[in-house]
Amino acid sequence: MNYNSVKSIISSAAFTGGLLFLSALAAFIWANVSPETYTWFWSEPHTLNIGTHMEKVLENGVEVDKVSYFMSISIRSLQLVVNDLLMVIFFFSVGVEIKRELIAGKLSSFKKAILPIGAALGGMIVPALIYYAFDHEGLASRGWGIPMATDIAFSLAVISLLSRRVPLSLKIFLMALAVADDLGAISVIAFFYTDHLNIQALLIGLAGVLLLFIANRAKVHGKGFYYIVGVVLVWSQFLESGVHATIAGILTGFAFPSNVGMSPSDYVDKAQKLLDKLKKHEDDKIIKGVPSEEVAHVYTKLKALTYKAENPMMAAEHSMAPYIALVIMPIFALANAGVILGDMSFMQAVGTPVAMGVGLGLLFGKPIGIFLVTFLFVKLGIGKLPDGVKWKQILGMGFIAGMGFTMSIFVTELAFRTNDLSLMQMASDYMNEAKLAILLASFVAAVCGYVFLMMCSGKKHGEEC
Repeated sequence: MNYNSVKSIISSAAFTGGLLFLSALAAFIWANVSPETYTWFWSEPHTLNIGTHMEKVLENGVEVDKVSYFMSISIRSLQLVVNDLLMVIFFFSVGVEIKRELIAGKLSSFKKAILPIGAALGGMIVPALIYYAFDHEGLASRGWGIPMATDIAFSLAVISLLSRRVPLSLKIFLMALAVADDLGAISVIAFFYTDHLNIQALLIGLAGVLLLFIANRAKVHGKGFYYIVGVVLVWSQFLESGVHATIAGILTGFAFPSNVGMSPSDYVDKAQKLLDKLKKHEDDKIIKGVPSEEVAHVYTKLKALTYKAENPMMAAEHSMAPYIALVIMPIFALANAGVILGDMSFMQAVGTPVAMGVGLGLLFGKPIGIFLVTFLFVKLGIGKLPDGVKWKQILGMGFIAGMGFTMSIFVTELAFRTNDLSLMQMASDYMNEAKLAILLASFVAAVCGYVFLMMCSGKKHGEEC
């Protein structure tokens, strides 16, 4: 197996989805085999000391060793670092992806967007109503946003396993729905899970966002400018403002430039001139890996030309994708999917009102909401069913969309986060119950969706049983 084959496997939706599942499973096992170490590692404060320095000092006439450090960094918890820092990168990529789809993708016109957006709304409203039917009082009622989400990585991983049995248009519809679903989930986080506001910090952060949009309009092309302003002005101030810092990632993604620096024909002309120069030096000797000065100069100019020509938005999305899929998301799963059952049995944990609301919302609310709104829009002539897609396949896809995982777990952390000491134990219990329901419902939804689509499709897509 060559390098390209390995790279293709690792970058596939099935592999990244499987890695995410294994990370979640590892977190669950770790949390219940050794809950003390899991809690200590992810939830307790840590201090990172850099540059140890030893010196002799006198204390009460006695010479003792004193340890000092060049730098000490105190961390409230590694879980907060993951959720408030690493996940900002994930949400930045979500913002970039949504912008790309709105500009030139599956949501770029009313005709393309209306059906997946409508289906996504149905798949958000019905699960929220199911949850609210179980939990409509007190702290538990804050969790209504948990079962509204669809995990893009997991859902695409499952449907990619059915590549020869379902039409490509069904996968495209699911992806468009998931993007619209993400947009809805982001709106819920921004408007409903912000407990307090520091107006000054929020205004500074919004000024940073405005600066990014102005730079975009002024055709500032360098990605470094957007990264620096995004971190220094936007992320840091949103973190202080009370609005969750991940919204900073979304807004920075929206503000990222989406225009190419030059047309393909201009790029070809300029690149060809440089390649012609390089051809004149093709007989130059490369000594121990070091090319001649002229050749190195042409290489540098080619690289600069390509950088200028590329689309910054798509370049950022492509460069970050492997790190997000293979590093950030598995770490997020390890940090957040560790549900500690304690003295409660598995059946007791999944039988609580919070768990029932989340689990049934994802498992049944998602497919029912998606199917009903899609059916209504098609019958009213608002939208058109994708080519080659059957109604049974919409229902099967609805089950797959019930895999909430990443966004649902993320919303769980926000919904039940509290500074009230009298509610902390209750909030912790609700978090564990909701997360357990998310894990179980996501797994069952994946199996149901996969089996249902297998049964209602022939060996080749488009052939019904």
